[in-house]
Amino acid sequence: MTLYFFERVTDDDFIGPIIIAAPDEAEAWRVLAARENQTVEALREAHWQVAQELPAIPARPTVVYPSHYRRVGVL
Repeated sequence: MTLYFFERVTDDDFIGPIIIAAPDEAEAWRVLAARENQTVEALREAHWQVAQELPAIPARPTVVYPSHYRRVGVL
């Protein structure tokens, strides 16, 4: 399982992170679509995106940032 961190960022709002455990990204999108009661295509059009994929739990305590916030040395 991989943890997928989803978010939606627009000029008007921010939603996230929504964290979904799934065997692959396609399944994670399907789970998010079911949660939001929308199609995957509608979510993508509404600016939902995968902010981070975490394939393993870190070996030590750390802050897990979305990929676009990553800094050197994090995770």
